[in-house]
Amino acid sequence: MTIVSIKTPSADTALEAPEVHNIAVSLIDVPKDHRKHPQFAIQAMAEDIAVRGQLQPIEVLSIGDRYQLTFGRLRLEAVAHLNLPVIAAIIKTPSEFISEAEPRLRSISENMLRNPLTALYRSIAIADWCAIYRAAQPVLKPGPKPATKSGDELSLKFRLNSDDELSTASEQFTASFSEAAQAFLGISRAAVFRALRIASIPALQRERIELHALSRSEGELYELGGIKDLEKQASVIDLIVSRKAVTVEDALALLENRPKLPIAPWEKMAKEFGRLQEPQQDRFFDLNEAAVSRWYAKRGRK
Repeated sequence: MTIVSIKTPSADTALEAPEVHNIAVSLIDVPKDHRKHPQFAIQAMAEDIAVRGQLQPIEVLSIGDRYQLTFGRLRLEAVAHLNLPVIAAIIKTPSEFISEAEPRLRSISENMLRNPLTALYRSIAIADWCAIYRAAQPVLKPGPKPATKSGDELSLKFRLNSDDELSTASEQFTASFSEAAQAFLGISRAAVFRALRIASIPALQRERIELHALSRSEGELYELGGIKDLEKQASVIDLIVSRKAVTVEDALALLENRPKLPIAPWEKMAKEFGRLQEPQQDRFFDLNEAAVSRWYAKRGRK
């Protein structure tokens, strides 16, 4: 540690960490205005807590002999689902709040001020998760040896040679999650397959698009990750970032000096859909629930 770093601590280290207490679950009251969670979400969180413990405390307001939840309802219900008697919590007192509305504002901000993962970062997170899981499992088939250099990306350490191997890894990874966890996290076999392909995009290229609209489109990222020629992949990104092309297909057409292929109506809609944020996509599914149910029924799913 240098002299400068000793004399000038960062803002993070200068802040005093709040004290965490173990309090009885039975003493916590949940205000009626708090968001309810579906049973599969509660079960999925409970399964994670059972394996890894409670990673983040909830926050409560001390009122007499009881406590009122400020935020952390999903964690609270998961702990209750496990029949655990106590939960880790940060305890606040009424005097710490400016007004009676302040606890509710904290609850709202805790939920609203979360920056949702883009399709790019979510894919990298799933790929890294899969890599950690696979590192602890027997080797599936002979393949490239894991990278040994410190600092190597987890998502690239266990890159597979073929779609068949990728499919096998996806299936084994998703099999380690319960149905509730898969539903809550949105981690299906197909989702892992797509994530691993997207995460194969080299870090240098990912950094170039992490703040670009391309990072939010899973469909475009999937097409980009499918380009095996890394020089061509970088050139495609060049064209999109410089606004000479809008889609991966447009960029490939320019690079290969060929006319753009006509886009079917469903393809155009799919590309637009891929650029929507998750809440907007959910709204689309709500409005087209009948069609989505019909599609699932054709595949023998409920």
